[in-house]
Amino acid sequence: MDANSPITSMSIASKGVQIANLANGQYQFCTQEEPTNWQQGAGVCLIFTKTNHHLEGYYGYPHSDSFICIRGEIEGNIVTGKALAISFPMNQISSILTSKFKWDAEKRLELSQGKIARTSNDEWGRIDWIVFHKSTLNVNGLHKYSRPRMTPPSQLCNWNFTKN
Repeated sequence: MDANSPITSMSIASKGVQIANLANGQYQFCTQEEPTNWQQGAGVCLIFTKTNHHLEGYYGYPHSDSFICIRGEIEGNIVTGKALAISFPMNQISSILTSKFKWDAEKRLELSQGKIARTSNDEWGRIDWIVFHKSTLNVNGLHKYSRPRMTPPSQLCNWNFTKN
């Protein structure tokens, strides 16, 4: 079966594919195979635009508000760069700014050197925009979907903000 067939996802680990070698474009990779139903993704997913060896996108759990925006350089199947997180009262990240930590249960995304770039308050409490100046994402073993199914990064990841 053709690896680009829309009815199959492809594990990049089993096929030896490196995201660094993909053509420029938009992609979705997830820890679980591409669903055949209405779901946008399964497991935890990386949705991104690749331009040469640069990646802009986000890594997160489908059907939730749990995601981290990522921009960085690709080498093989490792993305290193910066990350942007929004810390709501329900998912406080701001308490672990200076520590190195794994963001996801799968332990693929490591963040460190966090700084609060902006803070605001709403009816639910304080919201912090946190830039992690060091992020490393390992995408080995993820499944390449036939097309991006989740919200485009441009709708979720706004890096253009100023500190209050």
